Amino acid sequence: MSWIELRAVIPRTRMDDLSDLAFEHGASGVQEAPAPGTPLRFRQPWDTEDPPLPMFVTFRAWFSEEDADAAAEAFAEADAELSFERLPVNEEDWAESWKIHHHRIVISDRLRVSPPWEAVPGDLVIPPGQAFGTGDHPTTLACLSAIDRLAGECRTCLDVGCGSGVLALAAVKLGMKAVGIDNDPECVRTSQENAAENELDAHFSDTELSALRGPYDLVVANLYAEVLVGMAPELSRLTGRHLVLAGILADRADKVVEALSPPLALTARVQEGDWVSLHLVKLPEERG
Repeated sequence: MSWIELRAVIPRTRMDDLSDLAFEHGASGVQEAPAPGTPLRFRQPWDTEDPPLPMFVTFRAWFSEEDADAAAEAFAEADAELSFERLPVNEEDWAESWKIHHHRIVISDRLRVSPPWEAVPGDLVIPPGQAFGTGDHPTTLACLSAIDRLAGECRTCLDVGCGSGVLALAAVKLGMKAVGIDNDPECVRTSQENAAENELDAHFSDTELSALRGPYDLVVANLYAEVLVGMAPELSRLTGRHLVLAGILADRADKVVEALSPPLALTARVQEGDWVSLHLVKLPEERG
């Protein structure tokens, strides 16, 4: 069966009435997605109010071919200024289309991360799933690059908020002993499965950060700024030499650095789009 997707960038205030109109004309589903170029904003603990909602969003609705024409006419009558794209979607394409968003990532000659359908021998294979971390998000890429760069001088690694386990497994693949923790049991289970599939020995659990002994030569955490600020004392305690952080919006990075300094000092800040990664090192006088 073939389907038609009708898509347009609309004022956010129109989402409800256009959704109602879509269902009145036989839509099988609707979706509100970020408009192109719209950065995602999350409330941080130092914010006094919620971030403003975006003025525009992407409206998507799916129809059978029989209903699509009438729906398009109804949208045009409701607001002639809105321009809807009409995109054909085959049912078999729908089942496979999600795969186009996941590709093989080459960090270096020795570290490559792939979904199963693009993997070659020697790749770290991470199937996309419920747990975050397939290697292709800018924040994950920043952490993987740091792990690859620091592997020669680090023997142990702690992955805080392990998600799919990709960071800890990358560390093991490059010769480190690695531990990953996450408060989501699904993430722990997924990480353990990925370790088994890749025949890599890493320990994953839901152990509390405060219960870990450490220190670890390298600590990595791909988490939002608000979470990192709350964890700052434990991250400082557990970091033996290097702390690599990602998942931080650019306008929040200074708050994270302030929460960790001292005993850690910022040595590198890299920004890609709205996202920032930070590399901090333990000051020599603070090392145990």
